[in-house]
Amino acid sequence: MRKPERPEAYLSQLLHAIEDCIYLMNWDGEQFRYRYVNRAAAKLSGIGPEHEGRTFFEVFEHEPEMGRYLHQKYLKVVDERRSVRFEDGILLPSGALSGESILSPIFNDQGEVQAVACMTRDMVTSEESEQRLHHYAYHDELTQLFNRRFLYEFTHKPFCLFLIDLDNFKNINDALGHEVGDTLLIEVAQRFRNSFGAPYVIARQGADEFIIVCETPISRPEEIAKRILEVLDKPFQLGQQMVRVSASLGISSAAERTDLSTLLRQADIALYYAKSKGRSRYHVFNEAFHYDQLVKFDYEIALNQCIEREELLLHYQPIFDPLHNKVVEVEALLRWNLGHSGLVSPADFIPVAEETGLIVPIGEWVIRQACKDFPRIREKFGPDVRIAVNISRAQFEEEQFIDRLNAIIAEEGLTPRQFDLEVTETLVMRNLEQICVILKQLREQGYMISLDDFGTGYSSLGILAQIPIDKFKLDRSFIVQMNPAVISALLVMARAMDLDVVAEGVEDGDQLIQLMDMGCPNIQGYLICRPMSIDDLPGIWFANRHSRIG
Repeated sequence: MRKPERPEAYLSQLLHAIEDCIYLMNWDGEQFRYRYVNRAAAKLSGIGPEHEGRTFFEVFEHEPEMGRYLHQKYLKVVDERRSVRFEDGILLPSGALSGESILSPIFNDQGEVQAVACMTRDMVTSEESEQRLHHYAYHDELTQLFNRRFLYEFTHKPFCLFLIDLDNFKNINDALGHEVGDTLLIEVAQRFRNSFGAPYVIARQGADEFIIVCETPISRPEEIAKRILEVLDKPFQLGQQMVRVSASLGISSAAERTDLSTLLRQADIALYYAKSKGRSRYHVFNEAFHYDQLVKFDYEIALNQCIEREELLLHYQPIFDPLHNKVVEVEALLRWNLGHSGLVSPADFIPVAEETGLIVPIGEWVIRQACKDFPRIREKFGPDVRIAVNISRAQFEEEQFIDRLNAIIAEEGLTPRQFDLEVTETLVMRNLEQICVILKQLREQGYMISLDDFGTGYSSLGILAQIPIDKFKLDRSFIVQMNPAVISALLVMARAMDLDVVAEGVEDGDQLIQLMDMGCPNIQGYLICRPMSIDDLPGIWFANRHSRIG
């Protein structure tokens, strides 16, 4: 006779078989903690057994608005001690769209709420679901304004842009709570809707920043800025609280349609300038104005979080050996994708990173990322290829620089012989004796050492003989001038000193032919390959030395 199943096991099978999503959350008086999700809920939300005992804020650590939304939703049931129906679904971090839900309290023997059960059912048709997903994709969840994705896809070339930042919004959040802060943002959004119709498009940038763009020319953007400030001037009634807010505005305007990212970057700079002058100010970006210190400060703030936000990336440029017809090295070149501003020029942000010392953690990120990319580089160019990375002055001045370098490379499974460390003349000449000691140690451990941009600094040929290097890179200025006598003499000297040479900045076939005729061993430049992502790097090979040139 078949043994009857335990009620607990049967109940678990039953709940798992139900197509509706079921969540059970324990309540400890402060936080809700996941206790159970059925199969449907796990599939929809990505929540599994590994999340048992964790709070909303812990599970959605990288989606704090989602954690706060769920906590407040369940807290309503605890406060009201009854079942609550929520008809509107929400876009989950998994990308799925939830349906309507009913949340019910579970009481203990003392009549206290000890848990909340949630059943979510999707009652919408596939067409309605598609419409909702489209809405979520292009709208800010809190204010229902358009989001930045909508701006980039549908208003990518406006005439004018207003970037609005609420003054001291953090103080309101801290003093009155995030729920009041969210209500304020909703009210601000509604005022903007009521005041600015077509041809204006209103969006929430995030946090307490809003964007208003205009797709028709505006002769006096200052007048619109005053209107925006007037819209916010009347106090906001938030429950029992009367709150006054002001805002700072950055404005960018163009006579012709202009790329959104350009206008947004200009408005960002103008906003920083306006905020530096006090509250409730606006400033129109002017290309003739000197914003150097402001931009530098902007970069300094953003660079502090560039690694955490995963904004850094590496592009690679091959170094080609024409005699043996192969790529011998690939140089890693740092790039910074600053969100709406796009790629920032290394000439703009690297000096800031060096001055602030941020180049040290950024430099370590470069080394580690280059290590991670190295297997794919070897697939393209063979097992003997090396990877070149630039080392900054600040890195050299770190006491544990060599130990940190070796540790990163060992952790990633590479060896020093697979690396070429590039240093500049300026770095070497700053403290010749001390730098030479460090370079000697690095060479003894197997690293190749290259002197970058040779000819632009202060080193003489006599000093060059004292520096423990394996190679120097001829600055592109030599290649542009193309004086065969000078380049030939440098190549003869290099061979006499047993130094390798790379000609940088080779951009046309005539330059390549002359360098090859002079016996230059390595070539780098746009003619061979521009810096690009590892995915886009071609497998470079010349059938003969004239097949790709001329």
